[in-house]
Amino acid sequence: MKITCNVIKDLLPLYLENMLSDDSYNIVDEHIKDCHECKNYLDEMKNFKEIPVDRDALPLKKIKSKLYKKKIQTVILSVMLSLVLFVITVCYLTAPEYNSYSEREVTINEVGNGLLLAKFGDDVSGYDMYSYPTDDSTGYVYHIITWNNIWNRITKRSNIKNAIINPNGEKVAAIYYYQANGDEDILIFGKDINPKGGVITLPRLFMAYYIIIAIVIAAICGLIMIIMYRNKKVINISMKIFLLPVSYLLAHLIIKGFISASYTATRDFFAVLLVMIFIYIALLMLFNITQYYKNKCN
Repeated sequence: MKITCNVIKDLLPLYLENMLSDDSYNIVDEHIKDCHECKNYLDEMKNFKEIPVDRDALPLKKIKSKLYKKKIQTVILSVMLSLVLFVITVCYLTAPEYNSYSEREVTINEVGNGLLLAKFGDDVSGYDMYSYPTDDSTGYVYHIITWNNIWNRITKRSNIKNAIINPNGEKVAAIYYYQANGDEDILIFGKDINPKGGVITLPRLFMAYYIIIAIVIAAICGLIMIIMYRNKKVINISMKIFLLPVSYLLAHLIIKGFISASYTATRDFFAVLLVMIFIYIALLMLFNITQYYKNKCN
């Protein structure tokens, strides 16, 4: 039986490693002396170089670092969303529910030296008061309102303390209890500054201006992103700025709904800012995670 080149080529790896018997070794040796094809094949096997193993661990470290950062961002996103829910819950439980006037809610008593004491009932969890001088500058007019909330009713206790109306001894011309429903204020102490009636305390509207500012900033950022859609750096910066007014608008919607007027505007404004911070961080983390997976897919 004639030994073909295919048989010799199958034996060549063992031939190189000296793993053949003497008879097989001699057969291969005799064959390659006369067969140039098998000899060339053997030379190629001898000159073959193994692919060097890449021992550089830097790429793997970079991948590990990116995965770690994304994991941290995911954790932060979860924490921020939890904080948003927590703050919303606190704001809901402590949201003012304005009380209609009755002596059970608040009474005014003179304590001497011209000082007036406002005594609050147990179902009062907070109050608001503002003052201004009379037209003839003979005294000050005060407007006061009280409220309760869900948290106070659950705990069945109030931390509100009695308050001195005029701690600096200002002369009090009148004290009104104002309604939070648009009705006329009720005189509870002193002389009516408008005997014909019509004293009404209106809600503050300054939060509406911040809504307008937020909408304008968001619109400008959106316009920049449309015009510069090919510039990734500008898009990235504009998106981060864009998320600020969006966060404020979402926070306002959560705290106040579609209403911008408020009788406790300062409280509501800071509540909106607090929720806005957590929403912004959450949206920023969500944007970064989305960009990461988008680039990964591309």
